[in-house]
Amino acid sequence: MNPRSPTTRLTLGKFARRDGLARASVLHYESLGLLAPAGRSAAGYRLYGEAELEKLRHIRRLRDAGLALSDIGALLAPHASSAPGGRLAPAELLEQRLSGLCREVERIREQQRLLARLLALPGFREGGMYGDKAAWVALLRSAGFDEAAMRLWHLEFEREDPDGHAAFLESLGLAPGEVEEIRRGARAGDAGD
Repeated sequence: MNPRSPTTRLTLGKFARRDGLARASVLHYESLGLLAPAGRSAAGYRLYGEAELEKLRHIRRLRDAGLALSDIGALLAPHASSAPGGRLAPAELLEQRLSGLCREVERIREQQRLLARLLALPGFREGGMYGDKAAWVALLRSAGFDEAAMRLWHLEFEREDPDGHAAFLESLGLAPGEVEEIRRGARAGDAGD
């Protein structure tokens, strides 16, 4: 049998394995009304076809995008595009998720800057593997800092703890002129790395 044929029917176990899921996951999606078998065998086993497989893959893409199962249910509802009863329309649900992710990313970036600040404090710096500028910049880059994020990090450090910022830069073995240049840039809102 050709698995792409509209007449092909897969049992629950084969259907779940086909997309790398556990049987329990498929049954859970069914219990929530997200998915239904195409029919049943003479023995009463659930049977699924290509349309159900495509729907399952769509559900998984939405899950991978971080949508809650309740939101996926709203997106898959027969009249979701009209958003009756005050529900959000599909595009609004996706836009809401995207906005939420943007807020999460900003929160994570703030945490990164704070962790980098903590690592720059003398008590945490001792025994660290970033004893010079190149190693420190490599650490920040490996954490996802680009030039703008490093400038912001210096700006915040200089604004909140100018003496600590100076001491940190000096601990990296920078020449006094380079320390002052970075600090001046930070005070001006355009710090160098």
